[in-house]
Amino acid sequence: MIVVAGSSSGKLARKISQCIGSDVAEIERRRFPDGELYLRIKNDLRGADVILVSTTKGDENVVETMLLLNAVRECEPSTLTAVIPYFGYARQHMRYKEGEPVSSKVWTYLMDHFADAIVSVDIHDEQTLSYSSKPFMNVSITDSIASHYGDKHIHYVVSPDDGGSKRAMEIAGKMHTDHFYIDKRRIDSNSVEMKLPDIDIRGKNLLIVDDIISTGGTIIKAVKLLRERGAAKIYVSAIHGLFIGDSEFRIREIADDLAVTDTVESDSSKISIAEELVNKMKGEAI
Repeated sequence: MIVVAGSSSGKLARKISQCIGSDVAEIERRRFPDGELYLRIKNDLRGADVILVSTTKGDENVVETMLLLNAVRECEPSTLTAVIPYFGYARQHMRYKEGEPVSSKVWTYLMDHFADAIVSVDIHDEQTLSYSSKPFMNVSITDSIASHYGDKHIHYVVSPDDGGSKRAMEIAGKMHTDHFYIDKRRIDSNSVEMKLPDIDIRGKNLLIVDDIISTGGTIIKAVKLLRERGAAKIYVSAIHGLFIGDSEFRIREIADDLAVTDTVESDSSKISIAEELVNKMKGEAI
């Protein structure tokens, strides 16, 4: 078995290779004068079981991932598993208005052409899985986060909205603590109202967990709300840290700590999903 790493997932790919005891392929990358990407896999992959690890945050990563999938397939491997830690374009998993593309369907169809199996991590909506004719597994990350905060004496795991309450409950269960979610209601396109449940959190340590941190607006508002209610320490975590603009800095300013997983690599990627991901793939025989 050998791991092929997209440029967006080099660190995670190396950790996965360590977990499975394999090598990471050497890849030559350069740009043509017009900006187009050239790449070449230098290892002999013929007859090998290949795991391609590549996050698709942004158009450049999508293009590179497609070129890598084709490059691996042209090398005639025995099997090719595409591990997409952050599955970009998944928010458009259905058509909402006439004339729109179903972007997650398009991306899945393209991967389907090359990969023998696809693995995503906490994808935006699991409807995307139905677009593949190949085995498509979505891994939910909870063990890695629970383990990271095991010594922080967390009293409550908090979801910033009801949509993430199941995740908060699972992580709280693994940490043998309680959980709750914040009632978030959208007032208009520019503002939301957030209301805490009637729970005494004075002097308590809280862990806010979300699936994606993008602009950070919801998280920042949640931290301020919990702080006003008298929380002692507030830790912030998420599966995917996109951190648009200066959101990473702004969250660090008001939270006691910020730690996200390494599905998208950043300065706050302090939680590796490698071991949990490999174990769950083995459990499903992917």
